[in-house]
Amino acid sequence: MKLVTKIALIATLTTFMFAGVNITWGNSYADAAGDLGSSTSFGVHFDVNDNTTVGWENGLMVGLAGPAGATFRLGYEASPTLGMSYTWWEGAGTGWGTNLSTAVDFDMTDTADTMDCGVGFDEACNNAVDAGAFSITVNLGFGF
Repeated sequence: MKLVTKIALIATLTTFMFAGVNITWGNSYADAAGDLGSSTSFGVHFDVNDNTTVGWENGLMVGLAGPAGATFRLGYEASPTLGMSYTWWEGAGTGWGTNLSTAVDFDMTDTADTMDCGVGFDEACNNAVDAGAFSITVNLGFGF
C-alpha cells in the first residue's frame, strides 16, 4: 500500500512539474475608505488542463475558461471573490511567454475589520470589506 501511495504522489507532483506555469506581477486598485487605493499583486498559476488553472494570487485562485478568451476566477482571500480576467496581449516569442492581463474581482461576502487600532475592534482602520466591493488588477505575466 505504501508503494501505491508513493506512486500516486509522484504522479500528481509530476503533472504540476510539467504543467504550464504563469507567474504574474502587477497592481491592484480598489476603494480604500472612499479613495482609490493601490496594492501590489503577485501570483503563480498552474495549468491543470486546457480550461482550468489553479494557483495563488494574493490568495487561493481557480480559473476556468470562459467565452471569447476570458477566464472566470474564483478566489479566496480575506473573503471569497468571483471575477473575470482577460489577457489582452501575448508575446509571440519562444521560451518565456509574456502577457498583459486585466482582472475584475468582486467580494462575495462582508468581511469585518479585524485590526485593533487602539480603540477596540471597529472600522477605525478601514479594513472592513462590503459584499459587492470590487478590485481591478493589471498584471504582467511570464509563463512557460
